[in-house]
Amino acid sequence: MSLESSSRIQSFDWQKLLFSFEGRTRRSHFWIGWLICLGVGVVAGWIPILGGLISLALIWPQLAIAVKRLHDMGKTGWLVAIPWVANIVGVCVGVAILGVSAIMNQAALDREDPAAIMALLGPAFGIVVLLLLVNLGFLLWIGVTDSQPGDNRFGPSPKEV
Repeated sequence: MSLESSSRIQSFDWQKLLFSFEGRTRRSHFWIGWLICLGVGVVAGWIPILGGLISLALIWPQLAIAVKRLHDMGKTGWLVAIPWVANIVGVCVGVAILGVSAIMNQAALDREDPAAIMALLGPAFGIVVLLLLVNLGFLLWIGVTDSQPGDNRFGPSPKEV
């Protein structure tokens, strides 16, 4: 690693990457920030109660890096709402499907019929898989798509800075 690239890494503003919604960020910085959030979230998951609070606090940095990545692509940061809305709608639909299925198959569930239980869980599993695909697709879209060349309405290209 050259001295110039080493000084660029040391002078990078990590606080801006993780906490600011303004400006643009490169794909590599997006992935580094995303992996930091993932690592902290996994470790926090091992800590009862405090881990849940840390996971809630990680929503902000995850949104910040995603918004700046969308800005770098020349898109509005509001597109980050797509997976959030999909998750909320998916959970509501999943709960509704489970509730209706449980009511309609109450007699079979009372007998603890495995086929009835699987019939109840099948659609819920399908919704979970669909939500995972939406989230993974969005993550890959913003993480793999190249930057908009040159300056855009969100600032100068981070590749040229």
